[in-house]
Amino acid sequence: MVINDESIEYLISLAEDAVFEGDYNLASRLLYNALYDEPGYAKLHYTLAWMYHYYQFNEVKAIRHYELSLYFDPTCDYAYRQLVELLMDKKRYDAVNSLLQKAENAGHLDKDFIYETLGNLAEKQADFGLAIKYYRKALMHSMDNNASKELRQNIKRTKFKKFKTNWRWQRQN
Repeated sequence: MVINDESIEYLISLAEDAVFEGDYNLASRLLYNALYDEPGYAKLHYTLAWMYHYYQFNEVKAIRHYELSLYFDPTCDYAYRQLVELLMDKKRYDAVNSLLQKAENAGHLDKDFIYETLGNLAEKQADFGLAIKYYRKALMHSMDNNASKELRQNIKRTKFKKFKTNWRWQRQN
């Protein structure tokens, strides 16, 4: 259930201002006090995760609050995107894959983002055939010309990597 409360939204904006001013203690106090009143408020968890992710560099707390944000509001696409970014940076590819599969089945994210990220994931794991498949799926769901151009470049790069990998294998035998 998505909750919207003006007083909590005001506290969130005050906390964001405090973060931008560098007063993380004030921001934390504001956000945690609001969580005592409404522990299921997804945007509070997202704001805490954002602060821990980008300003206090505490990945464990950031991941936890992103997950709580998604638990209380599964349609929170920006929490999905930030959590995927953080997990990719930490090379937790299994967690990224399961999160994206969950998002794909629930229909909460843009399909082009899901498939492009799954393509990046497969490419990082040197599964070039699967990466190309996902990039093509992303291309079919893309509505932006620049994104489509980038996806075509991803496909071209991955095809080259696949060819180069196969060519090396053939030369060694």
